[in-house]
Amino acid sequence: MKKIFKTFKFGIITDTHIRSPEGDQSSPYPVNKKANDRARYAVQLLADQNPDFVIHLGDMVHPLPHMAAYSLAAKEAKKIFSPLMPNMKFVPGNHDIGDKPSLVSPAGPADKDSLTGYKESFGEDYYSFEFNDIQFIVMNSSLVNNVKEEHSQKEWLETTLAKVKNSRIFLFSHYPPFINDPSEDSHYDNYAEPGRQWLLGLAKKYNIEAVFSGHVHHFFFNRLGKTKLYCHPATSFTRQDYSALFPGQVEDEFGRDDKGKYGVSIVTVGQDSHNIQFIQTNGNIRKTADQQPIKPPVAALNLGFLIPHLRHDWALARPLPYNGPMEEFSRKIVRNDYLLLRLMQLGITKVRIPLSDLLDPVIRKRMQDFHAVGINFVIFCVGIPDSAQVNSIEKHKNLLAGIEIVTHAHHELDLDKLKIVSSITETWISKITTSASLLDPTQPFAHTVSCGYLKNELQDVVNWFSPLDFKGNLRLVMQLPWEQNLMETVESWPLNLESLALNVRLSNSNPAIANFDKISIFRRLKELSSLSEKSPELEIMLDTFSDFDRGYHPRTGLISNSSNIHDWLFAQNDLSSSS
Repeated sequence: MKKIFKTFKFGIITDTHIRSPEGDQSSPYPVNKKANDRARYAVQLLADQNPDFVIHLGDMVHPLPHMAAYSLAAKEAKKIFSPLMPNMKFVPGNHDIGDKPSLVSPAGPADKDSLTGYKESFGEDYYSFEFNDIQFIVMNSSLVNNVKEEHSQKEWLETTLAKVKNSRIFLFSHYPPFINDPSEDSHYDNYAEPGRQWLLGLAKKYNIEAVFSGHVHHFFFNRLGKTKLYCHPATSFTRQDYSALFPGQVEDEFGRDDKGKYGVSIVTVGQDSHNIQFIQTNGNIRKTADQQPIKPPVAALNLGFLIPHLRHDWALARPLPYNGPMEEFSRKIVRNDYLLLRLMQLGITKVRIPLSDLLDPVIRKRMQDFHAVGINFVIFCVGIPDSAQVNSIEKHKNLLAGIEIVTHAHHELDLDKLKIVSSITETWISKITTSASLLDPTQPFAHTVSCGYLKNELQDVVNWFSPLDFKGNLRLVMQLPWEQNLMETVESWPLNLESLALNVRLSNSNPAIANFDKISIFRRLKELSSLSEKSPELEIMLDTFSDFDRGYHPRTGLISNSSNIHDWLFAQNDLSSSS
C-alpha cells in the first residue's frame, strides 16, 4: 500500500548579519546597525507562519571568525533566533566560518580554527536529516576547493547521496554554485572550478530537486536539468554592487539599503513538487524580543488574472561594472530575476512577449525556466507567422497560453493559415491602431501605435468573426484606452466574453502626457479585479508591468524601475478610498 504523503512547509531565512549588541568594528555602513532589529522582525514574521522547521542559509553573524566580536555576535544571534528554536537548522556562511579559497576575497578562508569556532556556536558544518521521507542535505560551501579541508566533506556528500539516491533531495549551500550560467567565470558569488562541476554533476546524477543558497543578498533563479536553483534575498542589507542592475533612482546608501528586496520564504512541499512563497519584510525592525504576532504584507487586490506586457528586458544577462571589494578584477554577468520573483509574489501565471523572444534560443531557455515555476506566455507578432515560425511554435507550444496576431486588416488574413496556427494554441486577433487613423484636426498630431480594436470598430470585426468555425480557439483583442470607461467598453462587446481579450492601457493616449496617478491606476486595477471575478472567462492584458519613467507614454506599472512592487499595491496602503 502506497504511503499517503502529508504536505508540509519549511521556512528560509538568510544573511541576517547579526552583530554584537555591544557594537563592533565589522562594518563601516550605517545600514548594518539595523541588522539585529531587522532579524528580530524577520524571525517573528517567519515563526508566525508556523513552519515545520526553518533553515538559515548562512551569514548568521557579521563579524568574521577572527574578530573578537564573533562569539558575542553568535550568542546574540541565538537569542534572536529563539522563536524558531529548536526546529532551526544552520548552514555555514562565509561570515560564520571563513571565505572560500580565493586570492581576491576580502576575508580569509575557512581553516581548522574557524571550523572549531563555528561548531561551538552553531553545530556541525555539514550534515543531513530526513523529514517526511525527503532528504535535506546541508553542506559547507566554504570548504569546496579548499584542498586542506575539503576531503572529508566531499567523501561524506558523495556517500550520503548514494545512500539516498531513490529519495527526493533538497540541498542547502551558502554560496550558490552559479548565478547566471553553469559555465560562467569564477567570481565572489559562485563556486570556482573544479568544485562547481563536481557539485552540479552530483545534482544531475542524483536528481536533486532543488538547491537553496544565500550569500548574494539578491534573488536569482536557475535550472540545470531537473534541479531548480534558488538564490535567496537577505533580511539585513542589499549588496550595492548589484544596484547597477536597476535603471531607476538608486536606493538608499547607494543601493545597500533597498528595502523592497528584504524577506523570508515559506517552501510548501507537496507530493510531487514544491512551491515558494516570498514574504517581504521591507526592512522593518523589532527592537525587543516581544513575540506579538506580525502580519505579513499582502496584496490589496487579486492580480493573478492579469497578463502583463513584459516590455522591458526580462531574460538576458548583462555585465556589471567591475567594482571592488567584491569584483575589482573581473566583470560579473548577471540577470535581473526580480521580475520573475514579483510575478510569483503577485500570483501572475501568464505574460505577454513578442514572438521573437520564443525564436531566440537564449530567451527561450529562460521561458522554459519561467514555465517550470508555472508561468506561460502569450506571444505576439505582426501578421500570421511563416512556416518556420509555426514549426517553432508547434515545438514549444507547452510554453504558450496563446498567440496574438496583430494586423491592419483582419479581413485580409489567410484563414487556412490562421486555422493551422489556432490548431496549435489559442489565437487572438488584434488590430494595429495608429495616430493616422485617429486624426483630430483640433489636436496636435501625436505619433502613436497601439493594439486592439476600438469600440467604434467592433461591428465590422464581429461581422467577420461570427461565422468563423475555429472550435472556440479564437479571440478578438479589444483595446481599453486609459481615458475610456471600463464597464462601458466591456458592455459594448456584442459577443460572449469568452471570445474577448482586453488590452488595458495605463498610458495616456497622448505620448507627451505622463500617467503617474497611482490612485487612479489603483482604482482601474480594482475595477479589473472585480470584472475578472464576475467574468473569469475574459482574458485581461495589462500594459505594462514595469514603470516607464522616460521615453514615450511615461506611466506607472506594477513594479518600479528598482524592480520592487509598489507599496500602494499592499493592503496596508490600500488606496481604494482615497480621494
